[in-house]
Amino acid sequence: MIKQEVEKMTKIAIPSMSDSGLESDVCAHYGSCEYFTIVDVDNKNIVGFKSISNLSPEGEHNCAAPSIILKSHNVDAVLISGIGGRPLMSLVEKNIKVFAGATGKVSNAVENYNNGLLREISTNGTCSCSHH
Repeated sequence: MIKQEVEKMTKIAIPSMSDSGLESDVCAHYGSCEYFTIVDVDNKNIVGFKSISNLSPEGEHNCAAPSIILKSHNVDAVLISGIGGRPLMSLVEKNIKVFAGATGKVSNAVENYNNGLLREISTNGTCSCSHH
């Protein structure tokens, strides 16, 4: 029997300022972004992308809502610029990896991720705003 390797495509979400896909600017604050751009990456190649709204189904601010939305889209990793501790824990609890250091356009963030330039975090959020 020939052993066949099954490659898994990675779904990456990036908090975005608009629904412009790869050309959108990365939103500096995960929980306050208007959109997430979800990028499908296979062997470091972008094979697809889409924009989704970060509007909570309840219509109110809930620090766990974005992680629920992203999990429903089978996201494996999130590339962030800033995030609070509670939203970070909500992602980690759902087995979604979080990488800090995303800046520029969504395409730049994915390129930096593919080149190993972003730092994986699992505790202690990277946001210093007072409401967390």
